[in-house]
Amino acid sequence: MWHDLNTQIFLLINASEQASKSFISFAIFCAKYLVYVPIIVMSICWFTYPTYRQLMLKMVIGLCIALLITFIIRHLFYSPRPFTIDVGTNYLFHDKTSSLPSQHAVFVWTLFFTAFFNKAQRTKTILYVLLIVALLVSWSRIYLGVHWPLDIFIGFIVSIISSLIVKKCWMSISKLINR
Repeated sequence: MWHDLNTQIFLLINASEQASKSFISFAIFCAKYLVYVPIIVMSICWFTYPTYRQLMLKMVIGLCIALLITFIIRHLFYSPRPFTIDVGTNYLFHDKTSSLPSQHAVFVWTLFFTAFFNKAQRTKTILYVLLIVALLVSWSRIYLGVHWPLDIFIGFIVSIISSLIVKKCWMSISKLINR
């Protein structure tokens, strides 16, 4: 049942063979390069607004936790990418590694949720930028045929969990950092 639903949703989002080249190019930009926008924003905030440094540290720690969870999941549960089993169309070269969960989705959603859960230190502009980036990156990975919707959804869940762990444990983590 899950496999059928996952495949049906994938086929609804995945680009057709008749997709416009300019839209494919936009999706490739989103899938490969848009993840650099939050890194640039974080760097600017780090040097321009010292009050955001604590939030940036939380984001980095959240990413470490999320990517560790992702590493464990990928090594325990192999999930073939759509193009490896000839489902849909593929417009982005990718190795035939396990697709569950999407590391790109984990990256962008962890940044978003860390900022979201730290309301005292967030601004609407940063949240909107992170949300738009996360949505576009997640959509483009499916649209281009390198991830299933379930890969994105599990990445979303891993990101929420990692961000909540950082929020819950921040006092202990900050004591270790300040030693």
